[in-house]
Amino acid sequence: MKSPSGLRGWLGPRASKALKGVLLLPVALWLGYVVIVNVMLSTKLMARLVSYNPIDVTLVYGSAWSLWPGVVHVKEIRLSGADSTLEWAVVLDEVHADIHLTDLLRKKFHAEDVRGEGFMFRMRLLVDPTSERDLEAPHIQALPPIPEFTNPPLKPELPPKRDLENSDEGYNLWTVHLEGVDTTLEEVWIQQVRYAGGGRVRGGFYYKPLRSVRVGPIALELRSGEVHLADRVIARLDADADVTMNTFDPRDIEGLDIFDTTWARVRLDAQLPGLDFIHFFTGEGAEPRIEDGSGGLRTNLVVNRGKVEPGSSLSYGTSHLVASASSHRATVAADVDLRVDERGEARLAVAVPRATLARPEKGLPPIVVERASAVFDAPELHLLRLPPGFSSKVDVVAAAIPDLRWLNADGAAPDAPRFTGGAAFVRSSLEVDRLGRGTGALSLLLKHGALTWKDTRVKGDVEARVALAAANVLGPTATLGKSRIEIKDLAIEHEGEAWPGWWARVDIDDAKVGRGLMEAAIRIECKDAMPAVRLLDAEDVIPRWAAGLLTMEGLKASATVRRKESGVDFRLLEAQGGDLAIRGRLTKSDGQEPLGAFLVKSGLLSVGINLERDGAGVHPLVGDDWVNEKMAALGR
Repeated sequence: MKSPSGLRGWLGPRASKALKGVLLLPVALWLGYVVIVNVMLSTKLMARLVSYNPIDVTLVYGSAWSLWPGVVHVKEIRLSGADSTLEWAVVLDEVHADIHLTDLLRKKFHAEDVRGEGFMFRMRLLVDPTSERDLEAPHIQALPPIPEFTNPPLKPELPPKRDLENSDEGYNLWTVHLEGVDTTLEEVWIQQVRYAGGGRVRGGFYYKPLRSVRVGPIALELRSGEVHLADRVIARLDADADVTMNTFDPRDIEGLDIFDTTWARVRLDAQLPGLDFIHFFTGEGAEPRIEDGSGGLRTNLVVNRGKVEPGSSLSYGTSHLVASASSHRATVAADVDLRVDERGEARLAVAVPRATLARPEKGLPPIVVERASAVFDAPELHLLRLPPGFSSKVDVVAAAIPDLRWLNADGAAPDAPRFTGGAAFVRSSLEVDRLGRGTGALSLLLKHGALTWKDTRVKGDVEARVALAAANVLGPTATLGKSRIEIKDLAIEHEGEAWPGWWARVDIDDAKVGRGLMEAAIRIECKDAMPAVRLLDAEDVIPRWAAGLLTMEGLKASATVRRKESGVDFRLLEAQGGDLAIRGRLTKSDGQEPLGAFLVKSGLLSVGINLERDGAGVHPLVGDDWVNEKMAALGR
């Protein structure tokens, strides 16, 4: 055993030769592998074997060698491929991997323990030239270039010889299966969105074109990178993400359905230079136009099959966001915060410390909103469907309309009411529960409001407090609670007549508003009735001599009003002023003359006024029975 001659003597010559053969065979096999495989790698024969059909898959590399079966070290490698819907490419500066060489014979690129540097991934969908008329359009030019394919990536005009999407007959596309990947990251470019910067990716994926896709688990780290949309930088970010996508058939996935297969955790800390990149998708001429919107975006989201899991959060804040449409220009500072609590309930809170709305070409000072907020609560948050119900609360602490000409509608008729001056200040709140039932309040202060209507000009102050007792947002219908409108120090001019210092108080005890319907029970107290009659053009309804009966000092009245699409029903329950009292009813259908009956009392005297289609009639010394009969004849 100590010398070859001793070994031969101990084993015998034949056994000695056999032992030597056994010992030398692995070395010979290893040497044969090293020679043959490295010749194939150095001459690029391996790449040509893989790439014999470059449309399906192409392998290109700068240099490669292997000193152990299956373990290959490659520099400047690019693997690309395509199917009937997309093209893709994987690029690495350098990679060390355990490649299952025998799988190459079955058209499968299977690699394990992949250690690399400079990972880049690109993917783009094929463009249908029959629907995309402009192949020079920005969204087409922004697709990632892949050297093995033409730009832009066009679907063939003729259908493929083999319908691989719907049939397994003749299926021969390459499968890519990577496991144990750990590589530095330089670029990920999918459609028009490109990430460039430092990072790392660990994990694996499986891709069988048109049949099966499985991703992860993948751990992704992005450090000090930039996200580009075409030629725009839309974010500078640091991020971590863990993604797992269960095996799915890409033929069954459409749009956001991809989330139904996905579990993901995303932590993101990004700075957004602005939001004007939105115009890339909507078109440069689309409205509203977005400017600026720069700010910070932070997320810590866990999404499981589309559902946002407890503990997730997202926040975004900007001090200057501008949206313009037509002749309007809105400027907003806002903070958005999304939280999902431990029970899975989601809350979205939006705070607007200040916002303005301007119409530059009108020369009007902007509307200003101070300290507005909105909160939306939902039992869950899902990316694929709306929540089963959500509640909301909206508050506006202060809003100012510095010039009431803002309220004038463009293109209104010449004789329509128009504001000529004054200012308004508003405060409001609204709460809506998960069944769509709402309550709220509105406070309005109008100072020095000036309005013209036909031959009438009014100017004064108005203070209103409106309570929303119940509303059905889905209806939509609304019921007002006890509300009050106060008109103060109103100056009225009409056809050369003037009524200075006029005032009125309107109390609304109950009111209902719906589609094509308005009902209200009101109580009115005012200085006198004549300005209201003139302002409302009541002389078109009541003869001038009868309207004179309404010039009552210290008028107090209660009435109900019902407005339908077909007309108005006004019931004057009681009106008193001075020594006069009036009660009656007036109905008016669209396109027809008004009908009605009123009873006017003064002490022991009474007069009935009957409005018929052919004119008004006066009935002296009638009483309550007469007006009740006439009112009943007008219907319910």
